[in-house]
Amino acid sequence: MLKTICLNNLFGVDLMAEAPEIAKLRLFLKLAAQIDDVDLLEPLPDLDFNIKTGNLLVGIADKEDAENRLGAGQLDLGGEIEEIVRIANRLADACTQFAQLQTSDVESDHLSEKQALAARQLSARRLADELLYRKREETETFDDWCESHRPFHWFVEFPHVWSNGGFDVVIGNPPYIQKKNVTNYRWIGYEAQNCPDLYAVCMERASTLLNDQARFAMIVMHSLCFSWKFSELRRDLRSRFSVLWVSSYWSGRMGLFSGANPRNSIVIGRRGSSRLSSQESKRWSTRCNRWLSESRDTLFEGLRYSHALALVDDACSRGQWAFVDWTLSHSIEHLVERCEPLRNSLAKSSEFALGYKTTALYQLGIYVQEPPTVDPGTGAPAKTNSARSGWLYFKSDFQRDLALVALAGRWGYLWWLTYSDEFDVTRTTLAAFPGDIERLAKLATGDMELKSLLELSRTLQGEMPKNLTWMKKAGVNVGRYNMLKLRHITDEADWLLAQLWGLTREQYEIAGNLRDRMVFGNKE
Repeated sequence: MLKTICLNNLFGVDLMAEAPEIAKLRLFLKLAAQIDDVDLLEPLPDLDFNIKTGNLLVGIADKEDAENRLGAGQLDLGGEIEEIVRIANRLADACTQFAQLQTSDVESDHLSEKQALAARQLSARRLADELLYRKREETETFDDWCESHRPFHWFVEFPHVWSNGGFDVVIGNPPYIQKKNVTNYRWIGYEAQNCPDLYAVCMERASTLLNDQARFAMIVMHSLCFSWKFSELRRDLRSRFSVLWVSSYWSGRMGLFSGANPRNSIVIGRRGSSRLSSQESKRWSTRCNRWLSESRDTLFEGLRYSHALALVDDACSRGQWAFVDWTLSHSIEHLVERCEPLRNSLAKSSEFALGYKTTALYQLGIYVQEPPTVDPGTGAPAKTNSARSGWLYFKSDFQRDLALVALAGRWGYLWWLTYSDEFDVTRTTLAAFPGDIERLAKLATGDMELKSLLELSRTLQGEMPKNLTWMKKAGVNVGRYNMLKLRHITDEADWLLAQLWGLTREQYEIAGNLRDRMVFGNKE
């Protein structure tokens, strides 16, 4: 059974010549491990037509791919591509027969059959290489270009797969390499061409190799979800799949890969018609899962997805993929749909400034008075590094003070987790926060709850300088306000805000529990 699966169902390609050999060896070892008696060991399958060396990004998938991607409808292929397609169609039957020979009891000369098939495939490969080389108008010699680019023509290399419309499943872990560092070959014709990392065009290319009912899964860096630099890739993936599931992960000490610590997202896609109604989303999401090293073995068991509605994705930066926790999704949707963003209350400059630290982990650094920086030798104030702080300017002190309590507690922190890279705090993310500040500020003088909220804000401003933590950076002691010690104030403010925004007590409690899990449940 495993031998049949290897020959008929498993295919792969890698640019590194040693990678296919390692993959074949691992499959051979897996097959051998199933046999208790060495006398029962059958001949190992020949997987040279299944696992190959080549460049995912350079080559022709099929005639349609050549016409649409390489020439934008202008590539004059003449009859050359038609001839290669006819050869590939004949190769499809030959590849299928060669695989069947290896699992049958019929005596045959496998070596001669392989040599004949390899020669026919080499001829078709050469024709496709020459066609692509001419149409790309390369300046290298043909042989040098083939050596540097390793073109891979899918309908020629796996013709029996293409005769059935493409792959049923594609999975992969593309390289995490900045595009500017790839200098030995070039690719053309991709929607994600301008994305800065190589994994973007690899994902796009892999998504074009599927049949109409296929599945897709890739593990990539989670910049895919939040960075504006990958907006083209996000649009392309949404257009190619009827449903997407996106889960994301980060650990302070280790990553999903042993020995590495990138922040990852796993993207699963399904082709075919979607069963979702027009009111639902074609994308499902988890929060960015923080996890401890001891929970690696159970990390995926606890995943919960929720709909990521377009209005939520578009709330912070148009086209961003929010990290949506299933317990918080309805609260976020409610706020985005009914409340105005903070940016509506901002001015270009004013005396009513609200500061924020530009990095965060377990709390947001939000303040009216910037925390001190002290020379440890003299105790005197040291020069402040302005790059560590950003500022938001409001039209009134009411607006600023309401924004302080809205961002300093659970609501601001969870909003940041939903839309951030879990490190940088940006003006864009904070300005998008749906706090309805301008409306609330207009009611502040006549509403008792709002008066209480403003009093809490001013109490918080008075208590923050009394609760400082220190970290030495560049030879000076840099202060941060320890907001965890002021939760008795921010929690009370959070509940008043929840009522003013139309959220329930249950939603308030759920948000607090999630905040606590993300803060206290994720420290090694």
